[in-house]
Amino acid sequence: MKSILTLALVATLAIFAQNVKAQDDPPATEKELEEVQDQLDYLKSKKQFIIDEEKLLLKKRVIFLNKQVKEGKLTQEEADQKKQEFAEKTALNIENKTAIVNNQIALVERNGSITSNGTQILFGIGHQDGDGKRIFGITVDDGKVTNPERQYDRRTYSELVLSFGLNNALTEVSDIGDDFSVGRSRFFELGLAWKTRVFKNSGALHLKYGASLQINKLFAKDNQTLVINDNDAIFQEFPIDLDKSQLRFTNLVVPVHLEFGGWRKEQLEDAVRYRLAGKFRMGIGGYVGVRLGTQQKLKYKEDGERVKIKEKQDFGGDTFVYGLSSYIRITGDLSLYGKYDLSSAFNTQNLGDVNNVSLGVRWDW
Repeated sequence: MKSILTLALVATLAIFAQNVKAQDDPPATEKELEEVQDQLDYLKSKKQFIIDEEKLLLKKRVIFLNKQVKEGKLTQEEADQKKQEFAEKTALNIENKTAIVNNQIALVERNGSITSNGTQILFGIGHQDGDGKRIFGITVDDGKVTNPERQYDRRTYSELVLSFGLNNALTEVSDIGDDFSVGRSRFFELGLAWKTRVFKNSGALHLKYGASLQINKLFAKDNQTLVINDNDAIFQEFPIDLDKSQLRFTNLVVPVHLEFGGWRKEQLEDAVRYRLAGKFRMGIGGYVGVRLGTQQKLKYKEDGERVKIKEKQDFGGDTFVYGLSSYIRITGDLSLYGKYDLSSAFNTQNLGDVNNVSLGVRWDW
């Protein structure tokens, strides 16, 4: 009798707890049900994408092996053996990857989502080969499925170009360092470049082209400043000791270089790459563009007060700019870089045409 009462009490408590839980968990809204269905649809499409991707990779491998047989690099027996190995690997990959997605589907059906908001955020550095979006090293899996196909042979790459170093000038009557400070005159360049392999089966020669913003600065010596006298620019001594007498020239240019040097061919299962890393490379070419602006900046103290003067004029310089440039790789992505403006930065009565000349370092990422 006591056992029957105990069982009845346990059953009553269980029913009561179930009713309380049912009251605490309100039924899902229509919007929540739609979100769950969207996640399920996405996971099912992701599962199909995995299968299609693996089959496509297997197809490319088979094509590559057939090509190897045709070129006499493999016998038919060796190719058939490798095809069998790749087929088994593909089947296992599909089985393992789809098992993960099946578990995710079960989680969504049971809990409503994989995570609290249905979005997976992953951290990583480098190229994202999956179906997520990478934003500054963070991959956001937002439910959209893409199917990026790998190019068999990529002949064009894009690179970010950053360079800086020392700037100075050549004139009709003086040499480098005579009129402008070598240590304080500097240049800076930032741009985007594309590099295209010229020959189909050789990485020896590339054509490199793009767009860059160049900033060249010249610090005048001997307390000199540029002034306009009868519509002509002339250097003359400033009546007060200057802390800074700087000329800045901003150009927007299109650089074009022929880059040549060492390379190595890397034959992959489904692609071919012509690698340049670690090889000697040299670029020779030039640039053309337009002058965006010229500015003279003066800084000095007068009666204990700091005074800054900024003056924008062309000082007789060329609006259309052009010049020669070259770089030699030192190590990795770092190169020694030099450029010379054939166009005039400005023109004065006492110096004649003034041409920028620069030497520094350059990174190509």
